[in-house]
Amino acid sequence: MKKILGKILAFIFLSTTLFAGVKAFVNQDTIYSGDTVQFTISASGKNPKFPNLNKIAGYGVLGVSTSNSVNIINGNYSSTVAKTYSFAPKRSMYIPSYPVIVDGKKYKTDEIKISVVKPTASKQGDKFSISMKMDKNSVYVGEPVKVDVVFKYKLDAVADKIMLTPLKISDFWIKSSKKPVKSTQGDMVVQTYHYLVFPQKQGDFTINPVVANIGVFSRRNSGGNFFRDPFFDAFDQTLEWKKIISNKLYLHVKPLPNNLEVYGKYNIKATVDKRETRANKPVNLTIKINGVGNIDDIKKFPLDIADVVVYSDEPKIKSGLNSGNYGGVFTQKVALIADKDFTIPALKFSYFDKDLKKVVTKETKPIKIKVTGGNRQEITPKIDMQTPTVQASSPTQKAQTSTFSGYLYVLFGFILGALCVIGYNQFSKREVVKKEIPIIKKIDKTKNDKELFDLLLPYQKSDDYIEDILLKLEENIYGKGKNKISKKELIQYFLDNQE
Repeated sequence: MKKILGKILAFIFLSTTLFAGVKAFVNQDTIYSGDTVQFTISASGKNPKFPNLNKIAGYGVLGVSTSNSVNIINGNYSSTVAKTYSFAPKRSMYIPSYPVIVDGKKYKTDEIKISVVKPTASKQGDKFSISMKMDKNSVYVGEPVKVDVVFKYKLDAVADKIMLTPLKISDFWIKSSKKPVKSTQGDMVVQTYHYLVFPQKQGDFTINPVVANIGVFSRRNSGGNFFRDPFFDAFDQTLEWKKIISNKLYLHVKPLPNNLEVYGKYNIKATVDKRETRANKPVNLTIKINGVGNIDDIKKFPLDIADVVVYSDEPKIKSGLNSGNYGGVFTQKVALIADKDFTIPALKFSYFDKDLKKVVTKETKPIKIKVTGGNRQEITPKIDMQTPTVQASSPTQKAQTSTFSGYLYVLFGFILGALCVIGYNQFSKREVVKKEIPIIKKIDKTKNDKELFDLLLPYQKSDDYIEDILLKLEENIYGKGKNKISKKELIQYFLDNQE
């Protein structure tokens, strides 16, 4: 312990002597275009005045930071202030000499050369190499392309840190494997990163190189650390980076006909939980599409059926790789509510078939749903209003005809009155049913918890279920609650209790 404390005291003493005055240094003097250089000026003494830099050799300063350290030896204070300027030169240049004033004395920093080099593609035999390859170079929009990024390094290669940039391509949807596949080839360790890329638009594309940054610790060029102790190595080391790049790839993307977006091979199926239901009770429809291809691009099916309330969930897609092919299952659930018979129409789904190389349209069969206990459309009987034939008649006949006409008018009035009574009763029943439907529609149209809360408030004392829903909504609105309220369950509640 005494030995280590002695080293620390010696280090502090030397730091006040060896680093006295003004020094300038950079984190790296050889960089690649686009990399950032950290240019630091340190000054030991009282009231140091640093240059106010907005540009360095014509390149804008991206950021400035300041650090301070204070040393106390035998009651004497000494301070060191360091100011760091960040900039990103695009070509080789010199950082000019800058004046710094410390303790009233003027100092000048040394010029520092910065070399900007172009990264070169790695090649066979290098200690580190990176490359890209793909399984095809001409595809359709939405057709998956397999891209492999292969990083290799020799068993005796030294690297303290390795960073690979991820694959990025504009106008492509990218899926990547979670971990690289490791293997060996002779004296090389191989890490392969698997990607599936899906082009979203037609055209000729260049897939830019991926970059591997190899970091190796090296001691700063400050006279060396004479202690040769790991404790001081941590203060005396910097991470120097070497950058290697892969090759480029080129891909031609052809458009799909009829403005289609989905490519692959699929099947579609529509099923219901029942084909007969009571009025205003839901029928649950399930739409399923399964297959291989860019299944994530399948859009939600819109359903619009006359006189039917439609409540559709957002589609759920389970996808992934299976035997090297990307695909999965698309599922959309829909609740349908009506008070009379209706038919779910055929659902059509079109895609570009990967094997047939043409547009394929598949559709489900229409599904008829019988609804009992609801309103029936009354069929009004047609009355044949034929014109009577005019014949000559005697006064007696005229009297008989007049009497008969009177009876006929009475009978016609009776029938008309009966029809009015029946129509009124039917209309009243229909009104009773329709009074229950608006709350269902209003629940479906609410956009947030506050609207739903205001809508349900009049039903507060109906039963414990509504009370509980209102309490949860109140927590969401006025507290920090994150309660999820199912509109589907609420609609079902009002349907079950409408009578």
